[in-house]
Amino acid sequence: MNFRRRFLVVPAVLLAAATLATQQPRRGTFPHARHAKLFPTCAGCHAGILTGDSAEMFPSPDVCAQCHNGTDVRRVAWSGPVRAATNLRFSHAEHAATSATADGAAVECASCHGQQAGRDTAWMHIAGAQPEACIACHQHRASEHLAAGAVCSTCHEPLARATALSVAAIAAFPKPASHGDPDWLARHAPKNDAQIAQCAICHARESCERCHVNADQVPAIQKLASDARVADLARERAPAYFTPASHRDAGWAYGHGHDARAGAQSCAVCHTQSSCLTCHIGSLGREVIARLPVARAGRPSGVQLVDPARASPSAGGSAMRPFDASAVTLLAAAGDTVRLKLVHMHPAGFATNHKAAAASGQFDCQGCHQPRDCTACHDGVSTRGNFHPGDFMSRHATAAYAQEQNCSTCHRVETFCRSCHQKSGIATTGGVRGPAHTGQPLWLLQHGQAARQGLTSCTACHQQRDCLRCHSDLGLHVNPHGPNFNPESMGSKDKQMCLVCHVTDPLKK
Repeated sequence: MNFRRRFLVVPAVLLAAATLATQQPRRGTFPHARHAKLFPTCAGCHAGILTGDSAEMFPSPDVCAQCHNGTDVRRVAWSGPVRAATNLRFSHAEHAATSATADGAAVECASCHGQQAGRDTAWMHIAGAQPEACIACHQHRASEHLAAGAVCSTCHEPLARATALSVAAIAAFPKPASHGDPDWLARHAPKNDAQIAQCAICHARESCERCHVNADQVPAIQKLASDARVADLARERAPAYFTPASHRDAGWAYGHGHDARAGAQSCAVCHTQSSCLTCHIGSLGREVIARLPVARAGRPSGVQLVDPARASPSAGGSAMRPFDASAVTLLAAAGDTVRLKLVHMHPAGFATNHKAAAASGQFDCQGCHQPRDCTACHDGVSTRGNFHPGDFMSRHATAAYAQEQNCSTCHRVETFCRSCHQKSGIATTGGVRGPAHTGQPLWLLQHGQAARQGLTSCTACHQQRDCLRCHSDLGLHVNPHGPNFNPESMGSKDKQMCLVCHVTDPLKK
């Protein structure tokens, strides 16, 4: 059993070592072993390694030509390795100074560059440094390369400093497993400078500006350096948003104003002013909304909400459709919008019984509604059906006279009511004694009180000319004004109204 276990483990170790070897930058194929007797020290050819002089890190072709002159030794065309662009953070000079042996002597190059680091230290048995050589001295606490607990800055420099990396190379950066967690967006904000430095290894300011509409107001984002390469990548990627836990509460839509007033900057991460104004078409919440960013060209528009009642020009209905958080989903493509489900703020039946509430001032109607929401019904030409109960026509006269509802809200009584009353023989066509009043003795002498109580009911059968036959200078001069009538006050408001009945200005008589 033990033999079999060793047999299975050894190939796995070899495979891991081979994989790490293939991840190293490709190096030149200089035959170090064949030159072992010619170079007593590494610094003879690599003098710039410890000084940081990039021109002296590898021998120039002129140095090779001193021997390979074509006469003594054949000419060669070796010109040194081509170093691949990387954001690895390593300095031979700093490393040599900080990794001296206990007696102060410099660490031998073969300690890291031997073909088998730490074991094969034969002269000029040289190979590229492998991760095993680093781990032999440096304790590696992360369980894997992209583990959540790894300190990236140990081996990597910030992306903004790795100027040699191409846009394609940055786009190919591996994605840590933690970033794929469904709740990652909700908790990814760095809490201190150390975490900001961790983000800066792979990200720049434009990474955050892709989604954060208030990026210029977030100190953590402003601490990240700007990078044109990341800006190019961000322009091709759509913003991604998530549904906060608070927004998933069924009652959040009705009480979100409290959260907004307490922390508008939290809202400003995802929402611009235009987002809120989808529902807040009146004055309600304007002070809080004014603290949100304004959508600008070249910046993310944030989560944009669409009211289905206004999404289509033919859609009817009122504006009583506040934000429904359950409709928010993770946005994955540019231009995606969140469509709101219909959530009514008022109780059932409020549309037909809102008169008292509107008159009392208990509600700030203008906070959610515009005049068009009222005129959709209160214009006298409403086409809404099923408003009245069954058989209402047979008993509507009493309801109209008692003003249970304002008929003119939906009907133009001068035309709608009269046209039906004329067909049924009720409306007057010229005389002052209409058929509806034949059962009431002396009605003509008593009709003033009824007219003052509800003139709208009169217009269902009568026209203005019927009144003017008696109540005008051209008629019987019957005074329709009650006691304590103030003609000067009324005339000062609208003189034309007086002239309807009076041929000349009555105040000048």
